[in-house]
Amino acid sequence: MSTPLHNELAAAVAELREQQEKINAAVAKVAAATTTLATEDHMVEATVDGQGKLTGLKFHGRRWRDLAPAELATRLVELIGKAQDQSARTTATLFAEIMPAGAGVPDLATLSDPDALTAEIDAMINAVVREETSR
Repeated sequence: MSTPLHNELAAAVAELREQQEKINAAVAKVAAATTTLATEDHMVEATVDGQGKLTGLKFHGRRWRDLAPAELATRLVELIGKAQDQSARTTATLFAEIMPAGAGVPDLATLSDPDALTAEIDAMINAVVREETSR
C-alpha cells in the first residue's frame, strides 16, 4: 500500500526525470547550434558553434585587403567575440529555463563532449533525487 508521501515523492521523481529528458534534448540542440554574425559593413562573417568555438570565417569582396593588418585583426577579434558572447547567452538561457530548481547550470565547457555533459547533468539530477528520497 502506498502512502500519500510516497505518491508525492514518486510524482516528483517522475517530473524530475521528464526534466532530465528535456535537458538531454537541449544538450543535443546546443551541440548542433551555430551562431553567425557579420561586421556592420558585411565585409567579414564569423560562425561559432553552440560552445562558442570558431567554425567558419568568410571574407566578402576585396575591401578587407585594404585594411592594415592590425585593423583587420581587431575587427576579427571583435566579431568573433560578439559571436561567442551571443552563443554563450543563448546556451545559458536555454539551460536556465529547463534546469530543475536546485540543480544549477551545467558546466558548458564540457559541451564539446555532449556525452560528458549529459553524464554531468544526469549526475546532478540523480543527486537531487537522492537528496529528496533520503528525507
